Amino acid sequence: MLSRHSKGLRPLSFLVMSLTLVSAAVAQMAPLSQMATQATRDVNEFSAFERPATEPPRTGPLDDAQFAVLRQGGPWSVADVQPVSAEVRALFVLARQGDWPKLVEGLKASRANPNVRDQDGATLLTLSARAGNLPAVQELLRRGAAPDQRGLAGHTPLAAAAVGGHDLVARELLRMDARTDQASANGQLPLHLAARGGHTRVVRVLLKAQAEPLVWNREGRHALAEAALGGSIPAMEMIITAGVPLNAPDRHGLNALHAAALGEQAVAVAWLQQRGVLVTHPLTSVMLQRLAEGLNTTP
Repeated sequence: MLSRHSKGLRPLSFLVMSLTLVSAAVAQMAPLSQMATQATRDVNEFSAFERPATEPPRTGPLDDAQFAVLRQGGPWSVADVQPVSAEVRALFVLARQGDWPKLVEGLKASRANPNVRDQDGATLLTLSARAGNLPAVQELLRRGAAPDQRGLAGHTPLAAAAVGGHDLVARELLRMDARTDQASANGQLPLHLAARGGHTRVVRVLLKAQAEPLVWNREGRHALAEAALGGSIPAMEMIITAGVPLNAPDRHGLNALHAAALGEQAVAVAWLQQRGVLVTHPLTSVMLQRLAEGLNTTP
């Protein structure tokens, strides 16, 4: 049985213990608050960065040699960048503005190298081919522009024409011996690009020029799969007419049905299934199921 003195000490002990716990908690929280204060005062924090007063002023040119390859047209070209004269810069301005009559006039009056790239890696021929301007393309080829030189976005001139769907420009480039098997920087052949974009007139021109429809691109797809990925039934029909089997596998053993499902092309999927193209991979089934569920939930 506790004495009266012991009973009087119990509240005092409880008070001492509580104060001890509070002191310990405050001691543990103090470093966190100090760290937070230090973080807000960190001179190296990006949002509050100030140039040190002791840093000497820059006197020489900016050292950006590591970016030189990008100015040459990207990693697809490591050739030395040729100096661009004011005359050539003016021609590039006309091409980018789409002032093709003045560009043709300027080319006729100029002796500039037609294969020079601008700071973005484009050439006058790839810009003209992408825009589908036949007179400019013809004048550049007449002046010695290389028909297979990569330029705009790493595309060859024939690939640039294929992206834009310009069959007349493609014909002219092929007449000047442009290669159908010359890939762009992204690994796409002109036929891949034309099929993906559904540009059937360019597809027809390239197939007539003996472009190989079963060559794989960097992703391992052939032209039929690229057409399915883009959902172009006319392009698929044209490629099939050229002799490509409907079930032709790509590098991964997948067919055009897989590509159409990957591109969420419901009409192309139905078109291929109606013609007996079968699922050859479990992932294809999963994508087809998700595509069907998405169609069912669409208002």
